Amino acid sequence: MDQGLNWYLARAMNGLAGHLPVVDAAAALVADDLIFLLLLSVVVWWFLPSSGDAGKRAALATVGAVVLGQVVNLAIGHFVFVPRPFVAHEVHLLVDAARDSSFPSDHATASFSVATAALLWRMPGRRLLLLGAVLIALARVYVGAHYPGDVVAGAGLGVAWSFLVLRFDGQLGPLYRVAIVGARRVRLG
Repeated sequence: MDQGLNWYLARAMNGLAGHLPVVDAAAALVADDLIFLLLLSVVVWWFLPSSGDAGKRAALATVGAVVLGQVVNLAIGHFVFVPRPFVAHEVHLLVDAARDSSFPSDHATASFSVATAALLWRMPGRRLLLLGAVLIALARVYVGAHYPGDVVAGAGLGVAWSFLVLRFDGQLGPLYRVAIVGARRVRLG
């Protein structure tokens, strides 16, 4: 995304901050903490009796997609360093944020990995998880932690990782079985 347009959109969204304390507090909560509920849903898939082995496979695949996404994001951040909006510009920063590369957004990558996996595996609450991922991405820009291009790239990477892990689902089957059987033995033993 063109840096001029990226900053223009970031400034427009972040320019809304600082006027309504309740909206700012909600945005900060979504930007920082909603990711934990999305990640918790993956744990729920594992233990949800109605989802059976498919839920366990979905949970394992999602963990793989999230971990791969975070590792690749770390590498990208070293090669493509983009100063965060609050470092490069004057913004209304509503959350504590690291001064590492803004590009791509780790929060967007992880949340869209979870939401996409939920959609692909047809897990319960998948539409809510997608809504949560979208809200996280928007909130990260609103609070001054990211540019729109960062969250769009992060979302794209999250979607891609989930599709890639699903693409190799057949090859990962033996690994899933080992993990599922091992977890049953631990629970029974």
